[in-house]
Amino acid sequence: MQTVSMGSMYLQILIIMCALVVFMVPGLILRKCKMIGEGGTKTLSNILLYVCQPAISINAFCVFSDADWEMIQDMSRTRLLRNFGLCIAISVIACLAVFLVCKLIFIKWKNRDEANIFTFVSVFSNCAFLGMPFIEVFTDDNALACMYLMVFNIVFLVLCWTLGVYLITGDVHSMKAKKILLHPSIIASAVALVLFFVPHANFFMIDAVKDLQIIPKYLAYSAAPISMIIVGIRLADVKMRDVFCDAKIYLSSFLRLIVAPAIALGIGLIFKGLVSPGVEYGYEEFVYLAPVIAMAMSPASSVVAMAESCDGNTNLATCTFINGTLLSVVVIPLTVSLVMLI
Repeated sequence: MQTVSMGSMYLQILIIMCALVVFMVPGLILRKCKMIGEGGTKTLSNILLYVCQPAISINAFCVFSDADWEMIQDMSRTRLLRNFGLCIAISVIACLAVFLVCKLIFIKWKNRDEANIFTFVSVFSNCAFLGMPFIEVFTDDNALACMYLMVFNIVFLVLCWTLGVYLITGDVHSMKAKKILLHPSIIASAVALVLFFVPHANFFMIDAVKDLQIIPKYLAYSAAPISMIIVGIRLADVKMRDVFCDAKIYLSSFLRLIVAPAIALGIGLIFKGLVSPGVEYGYEEFVYLAPVIAMAMSPASSVVAMAESCDGNTNLATCTFINGTLLSVVVIPLTVSLVMLI
């Protein structure tokens, strides 16, 4: 797909990861200097989950350049729905396949709380907050590629607030449809899809009020920095030996960063033949590659937020999240480079 060399692509992705890591530093310093209190991470997490994440959906499905908007209007709605459906199928199967692999690996694990947190981390990635920058860089901010990633994100949200809540609480009754339907990100995604498929209602693309685009744009662009600032704050609160000296945590990071994207890639390639060539629009291959890149990202920050709100093992969730995030600086450039060269 790409003509650049493996080495140059790896270097480019490594630079992106290093740039993102820089955003950890303010959080780490401010927390060490006692300038961010105990509730700082929860406040930022709420902003990230309930403000930035909905804005990412709105920005992906409703805010376009004039050229992209014209291109999308020319595309068949049937074709778009078909591609969205394929992307959803790949995403669901990939997530559930990783879940089943983890269930087999941890089937005899004595500490079920540990097994469930490791499974959560393995299944759920930081797909929107970190995945979107990669998609934007390697497709020159192609609208279709970004939308396919957000289709994965919708699947992620539904599974996270059902399967994910069950993994953290261990209680099947904790999965409630009301929580899913009323989640701001789900509502925002539903609204965004309506505006996308009913273009005359998409007020973000009306010339007279186009300046409103800065609202979802700025909020969406702030997601990755806020996400990494949270990592820095949490890094200041944990003991390094808990993060780096527990072999079990490395197993979880291996599943998240290596096994999960490998499974997603295998499933994506199975569906590859069903994707319309669509060379005139470009990047149609992201119907099956966007879920792979999403699954290659570091652990979802929601594992800590859910552990805190559901009385789970917050320390283990934090250590696992930080371990996977720090290792991802080296691993993600390798995995994404390989995927982009397919």
